[in-house]
Amino acid sequence: MMLAVSLGVGPTQASDPARRVTPVVEAYRKASPAVVNISAERVVRRGSQMFGPDEEDPFQEFMPDLFGRPQSAVSLGSGFIIHPDGYIVTNAHVVGRGEKITVSLADKSTYAASVVAANTDHDLAVLHLENVKGRKFEAVAIGRSDDVMIGETVLAIGNPLGYQNTCTTGVVSAIDRKLVAGGTEYKGVIQVDAPINPGNSGGPLLNILGEVIGINTAIRSDAQGIGFAMPIDALMADFPRLLDYERLNRVVVGLSVQQQHNGEREELIILAVTVESPAAAAGLQKDDRILAVDETPLRQISDFQIAMLGIKPGKVVHVKVKRGKDEIVASVTIRERPKADGPALALKLLGLELEPLTPDLSKRLGLPIAEGMVVTGLAKGGLGERVGLHRGDILFQLGKWYMKNWDGIISVLEDAQPGEILRIGVLRGNVRAWATIQLPAVQSPASNSKGSI
Repeated sequence: MMLAVSLGVGPTQASDPARRVTPVVEAYRKASPAVVNISAERVVRRGSQMFGPDEEDPFQEFMPDLFGRPQSAVSLGSGFIIHPDGYIVTNAHVVGRGEKITVSLADKSTYAASVVAANTDHDLAVLHLENVKGRKFEAVAIGRSDDVMIGETVLAIGNPLGYQNTCTTGVVSAIDRKLVAGGTEYKGVIQVDAPINPGNSGGPLLNILGEVIGINTAIRSDAQGIGFAMPIDALMADFPRLLDYERLNRVVVGLSVQQQHNGEREELIILAVTVESPAAAAGLQKDDRILAVDETPLRQISDFQIAMLGIKPGKVVHVKVKRGKDEIVASVTIRERPKADGPALALKLLGLELEPLTPDLSKRLGLPIAEGMVVTGLAKGGLGERVGLHRGDILFQLGKWYMKNWDGIISVLEDAQPGEILRIGVLRGNVRAWATIQLPAVQSPASNSKGSI
């Protein structure tokens, strides 16, 4: 008699996907809808440099200039949505020279985007999606980087080599590293062994809870398994400057606010209240904890900054704070900031005569940007002439802010300190270039004589 032996080759039962959902899978699912692909298109010309080596854009090997054959180039990078209103964080070097920035979301929808502000000290930039028609976007959860542990599991989500929403994993290899790139030193950097490739720049580094703890920035081309991320706390500390609502809207509120860790909670603390400001008149005080603005609950500093971006002179903003055990609602009447004489200020401090670039003029001249300030004259021996500017150049960045009109120029210059060093971005023809300028230590009226082209 023969025995029947089962070899287990019959139909198998389908495995249960739910049993395979690890913390890594959960973290990816939580964060990936808010991770975006960024393409920045530009026209470059190979040749000599406009201002000399650009030490403030360290992730570029060289800076193209006006002379030579034009070539089209597209840089790819990543970013993540930090607020439902369509504000995105990425690396400054991802979008630094882009004339046309396009953002692709995880759901395959695409939007044009503009740069709101950039800080090359931390290689950070904030973008805003355009023509969103009231759509609200899914945003990432922000973690903290001051408690990152060596050896803890991390995820990097981005678009390496254009492969959208790619997830890689690894561990934190070291913390508080110094990263030197192109002569610029970045401190407090997180080192990871999660595979990071070209195109990952600007994407989020996540902990196992799906919270952003860093912004993927660079890899060592001569090594494997060594990547770097800027700590998220650096972004949170820089956010009030990157999205300065008083400067952008030319209003006076009088609040200095900072996000602070309190155990497992994040709190928004009022650090200072300007004397005789609208905030002071409303009764707000130092050390008040901000809970909400106009009944919108706040969790982090980006919520507060973006909630205040819509304020206009004369508007009453209701700020809910906690003071001790009491909750108080302060009604803050927003005041308009008096406008300085922009042309006089630009001539005095920059040695430049400027006029706003209109879309019609940009189209007529075939320029890749539609907004900025046109250099129409230079004071002889002035700052603009000394740095090598020409008539017809377009000034599009001053300090951390991108310039669209006189309001932008005025808001930067009227707060500038004597001797302060500012970054400038200039378009000449189809070429963007950057330089640093130092304002006069002793401010004196500039000459009215003009430099030649």
